Amino acid sequence: MTAEAAPEQPFKQEGRFFNVAGLALRNAGLTLLTLTLYRFWARTAMRRRVWSRIRTMGDPLEYTGSAWELFRGFLISLPTFFLPAAFVFYIAPLLMDPVSASWLGIGFYLVVVPLMAAARYWMRRYQLSRTRWRGIRLGLAGSAWNFAFASWGWSILQSLSLGWYTPAARINRARLLWDNARFGDQPFNFVDDGESPQKGLWWPFAMGWFAFPLACLVAFMIATAVAAGLIGAGMLTPATPEAPMNPAANIVIGVVMIVFVLLLMLLFWAPYNAAAMNRIASLIELDGARFRLKAKTFSWFFVSLASWLITIFSLTLLAPLGGFLRVRYVINRLEIIGSPRFAEIGQSIVPEGKSGEGLGDAFDLDMGVGIV
Repeated sequence: MTAEAAPEQPFKQEGRFFNVAGLALRNAGLTLLTLTLYRFWARTAMRRRVWSRIRTMGDPLEYTGSAWELFRGFLISLPTFFLPAAFVFYIAPLLMDPVSASWLGIGFYLVVVPLMAAARYWMRRYQLSRTRWRGIRLGLAGSAWNFAFASWGWSILQSLSLGWYTPAARINRARLLWDNARFGDQPFNFVDDGESPQKGLWWPFAMGWFAFPLACLVAFMIATAVAAGLIGAGMLTPATPEAPMNPAANIVIGVVMIVFVLLLMLLFWAPYNAAAMNRIASLIELDGARFRLKAKTFSWFFVSLASWLITIFSLTLLAPLGGFLRVRYVINRLEIIGSPRFAEIGQSIVPEGKSGEGLGDAFDLDMGVGIV
């Protein structure tokens, strides 16, 4: 049966915004009252809520992780990341000469880059190992350090190419993750469909890459027009020969420019991000069944914008609510084409692990929601 003739099974995220918002507000309040200690229980409650509302073929996902596992992961990350980071950024500048402190900071950064990649891998491994569908556990095999060093090499290529290697690096990371992912004892595959893995990504990426100077120019023009309008309305004092610089107007222009540059960059990068997600989904296979994602530029832009606005204006306290909007968007546009032979899939033999995400929590890589 060809992919075009195979049955299409849509995924559904049935979570309601205000239902999740109520849980996010409760979690934020308790997190503040406990001086952030409650965040492990907050993450667990949010994930169970979000996971249980995701359905495919009529059955929901189940999240089985616990707050104590996340807390143990944090205790592991405390001496390996938080304390060294506190020393490098706060204590070393006071105890060491500026040159030595700067070199220490550079060395710490070089360590953190692969460490963040390993943290993402450990986070994905933990989340998949705590996810079940129809009683079958998912998992992630492979080595986090192999992924970290490979990702580090790709990051170097991205820097040397002034960013132009980014589409290839994104596909490479996705390939390494999904080739090691498991549903029970059945592996996922990142297939070769006969086309370039980066098919459809270069032109959207080029638009985002060249957008920065255009975004700065447009933002400056808008900011100048806003400042002129405020001066015309009498809300700002115009510049005079005696006082050629108007501090208030400069502040308005600066703030408006920053806001519009960020807004325009988010818009210009939306085509690439939507295309990359669609392409990655199209290359994932499970026992002959393929996946298809239908992300669109403008809808992804508005969802991303809403997510960032919620995160920024809540001072990150409601970041999980913004993360939920992204998860719901992707899940509701995801389909599986064909049906894996579920009767032949056994339970996973990949070890679950005893602790949680560790450094994934330190870097807050998933906005507290989780990525299946």
